[in-house]
Amino acid sequence: MKTRLTHFLKLSFFLFFASTYSITFAQSNLQPDSIIHIMKKTADWQWKDLAENGWKTPKTDWTNGALYTGMMAWGKIANDNTYYKKLIEVGNDNKWGLGPERYFADDYCVGQTYSQLYQIYKDPKYIAKFKNRADTIVTLPHTESLLWVNEIYNREWAWCDALFMGPPALGYLTQATGDSKYLDTASKLWWKSSDYLYDNAEHLFYRDSRYFDKKENNGAKVFWGRGNGWVMGGLVRILEVMPQNHPARKKFEKQFKEMSKRIASLQQPDGSWHASLLDPASFPAKETSGTGFFAYALAWGINNGLLNYNDYKEVVKNAWTALVTSVHPNGKLGYVQAQGRDPQGVTYDDTDVYGVGAFLLAGSEIYKMELNLAGGLLVNVKNTMGIQRMAQTVEVSWSAITKRNKKVNADNVVVIDVISGKQIPSQLLFNGKKRPQTLIFQTDISAGTELFFTIKEGKRENYTSKVYGRQVPERFDDFAWENDKVAFRMYGAALETQSDNAKGLDVWSKNTSELLLNKWYKNGDYHTNHGQGMDGYKVGMSLGSGDSAPFIDGKFIFPKNYSSYKIIDNGPIRLTFELYFVAWNVNGQQVTQTKHISLDAGSNLNKIVSHYYFKGASLPIAAGVTKHANDGSIKIDHINNYVSYWDKTDGKVDNGMIGVGVIFPADEKFKLVDEANHLLGLKTISKNQAFTYYQGNAWSRNPSFPKEIDWIKYLEVYSKSLATPLIVTY
Repeated sequence: MKTRLTHFLKLSFFLFFASTYSITFAQSNLQPDSIIHIMKKTADWQWKDLAENGWKTPKTDWTNGALYTGMMAWGKIANDNTYYKKLIEVGNDNKWGLGPERYFADDYCVGQTYSQLYQIYKDPKYIAKFKNRADTIVTLPHTESLLWVNEIYNREWAWCDALFMGPPALGYLTQATGDSKYLDTASKLWWKSSDYLYDNAEHLFYRDSRYFDKKENNGAKVFWGRGNGWVMGGLVRILEVMPQNHPARKKFEKQFKEMSKRIASLQQPDGSWHASLLDPASFPAKETSGTGFFAYALAWGINNGLLNYNDYKEVVKNAWTALVTSVHPNGKLGYVQAQGRDPQGVTYDDTDVYGVGAFLLAGSEIYKMELNLAGGLLVNVKNTMGIQRMAQTVEVSWSAITKRNKKVNADNVVVIDVISGKQIPSQLLFNGKKRPQTLIFQTDISAGTELFFTIKEGKRENYTSKVYGRQVPERFDDFAWENDKVAFRMYGAALETQSDNAKGLDVWSKNTSELLLNKWYKNGDYHTNHGQGMDGYKVGMSLGSGDSAPFIDGKFIFPKNYSSYKIIDNGPIRLTFELYFVAWNVNGQQVTQTKHISLDAGSNLNKIVSHYYFKGASLPIAAGVTKHANDGSIKIDHINNYVSYWDKTDGKVDNGMIGVGVIFPADEKFKLVDEANHLLGLKTISKNQAFTYYQGNAWSRNPSFPKEIDWIKYLEVYSKSLATPLIVTY
């Protein structure tokens, strides 16, 4: 009796431990950082395997096309353009072509990836050949029967796998080109295939007409796990690019919900779906390519509001556990059924590229699903450009934060990086008001990437400020300001009593992230470079490095130096202040001016909003940079709307080169000219009209700008970033 009791207690303990371990394992692998880690591990293994062992099929093949879809999804959240670069390399190897059979869906599956890459990098060659093929596909009558004879697959979507290959490819092409005919054709042909292959009683797809009358060993109909996974994957990818008001959308949503409910009911105890959906016992091993596509589709449905989270959360979580436990220690994904057309056996060592594609698609959506449960306000930041953007300031309205939590305390609001789980520096902007107006934080974001952050209550850490500004009464009322990249000053009224009075905007060069203004003013020796930077820019009676002034008949009519100031926000991320100028006579009318200047950490450029007040109808204005001795390098870019001047620092080659520049936003409609010993933007403003531009500098002694081309590239990227701002959603 005692022995039997001992055995019972041991068994109970084992079952309890196993259950607890299973729950703990599932929970730990659903943490955002864990999901990112396993996705990276699997993606990197796959690229390494292809490099070392070669490609089993052509790079235009459907197998690889499915891999690329997962790599695109992974690249979007990886914040590492390595993966996009690898896909671009594949496209170049393919000469951006497709498979050999013109109307065979498998042979243009890669078009999905071409179209997605085009939307990031805007290179026409990415989609030119695919568009040419698609243009012929949409003109065909598509009236043949889908009966599996006479190589029908070379002309129609006569097998269920094709619904992942063809429809999304056409759908993403519509998204890339804006031409709806491709998506409309995809919709029409989807329902032709569905009407033929979809079993309305089972809510599942037959692989093709050869399986209508076949039976599994248990007498059930033959519904292939991976085949239906392809369909579910195709469904959500069509829905992802289909406008809400598309006439067929509700029909697609209805089928998606029907299939989701049926698929969820067929999940096996291990969290997977086996090769045969209705006879899993005949194929007892889990199958990860089908499981990956199902998990992807169901998680996407939750994230996009088509499926109820509480109804499907355990299905998705258990599926992810099944997938993660199929990954080998080195990152290889196992249990991927070999290429085929019906249920087959599979082992832990079996793998193929399309399984990895499905795994990465699943991870990308489950990652987002888990983020939605993180608490606080989830902030999604997207960079839709094909350019990596550094030290980007993200702005979140305070009203969005209080809408999430009406009782939030401004003193305890923090921003959390969801991957690291760590707090990152943030700043509340009051804009002169008593209550916060905006919360800002910064991030580096790769091309075509989206990042996530949560804003919640917590103890704010002490952030080291990267910006600083103040009036300097000990130096003729200069107003000086800086960040971790550059420094500036404008001259106060006290300087007008001196013989060396100046008018424009001065810049100081730096090659350190240290804030130096107080030290430089205290020492007074800032005209000499002692290893960290210097004041090596001559302003005189000019616009200097980016000031503005009325400009009439080819001459500037300068105001007096600023008379008063107001600091609005002062770090740790953004400095904002205003300078006020007393009235001066401009061709018989009195004009006053306010400069609203802001400088963010990590930026070489100030944002300047200049407001002129006058009683007349209009006022000609110029903003720009002086050319000094006319021996520098000039750049006027009418496409990207900037001017640049690259010249010797303090007129001496030994001090390096200094670049100054001004960016004029396209909507401000400045005319760019080389005039009056300046590079200028000209416009005429109406009464009390403000205008905005960006001004700054770079120094060749700073490692980021050793040559003029580096400064030019910076201005170009900055200008493009202004035209295509980050997309921030809550």
